Amino acid sequence: MGLPFWAGVFGAVVSIVFLIRAWLELRRNREGHLRNAAMIHVGMAGLFLPACLVIILAYM
Repeated sequence: MGLPFWAGVFGAVVSIVFLIRAWLELRRNREGHLRNAAMIHVGMAGLFLPACLVIILAYM
């Protein structure tokens, strides 16, 4: 459990925070820049979170 493991944990935590904040913004259902950014963050977290989990499992 060296640096790559903890980097994966940190990335997963950051990704989960972004996903929760984006979900809360999408629930507000307002048009504009924040909604567009939230949609991008959902996609980003959808790609980044599985990669972090693979790193965590590989270096566990």
